[in-house]
Amino acid sequence: MTIASGSVYEDSTFTLMARFEVLGVNGLQADVSAITVKGWDVSDFTATVLSATPTSAASIYDTLQTVMWSEDSTGYNFRYDVADTICVTAGARYLFEAVLTTSGGTITLDPWEVECRQTRSS
Repeated sequence: MTIASGSVYEDSTFTLMARFEVLGVNGLQADVSAITVKGWDVSDFTATVLSATPTSAASIYDTLQTVMWSEDSTGYNFRYDVADTICVTAGARYLFEAVLTTSGGTITLDPWEVECRQTRSS
């Protein structure tokens, strides 16, 4: 498991992206019956900052996407946009996890760790 990490300015939206496979091929919307996205403050893992259940239609792509993707030239098929109300304190760090339910079981995507940075001065 690899933890993707990055930083965002406080009071900003940000996007979680990943590529997943089902039975050795890129996953499709029809493969996923449920999605759960959760986030925790890493200073206190009992403090859930996000608990969402987006639809497959809103978060899964049937063709790989490359817009905003810098991991490789292949692309991603999972995307979840996190609201600007999550990262509100400079220096706070959060861990996010997405679990996809398929007919064959669950797929837990590699987690993301995000640090909130102070908003740029104007």
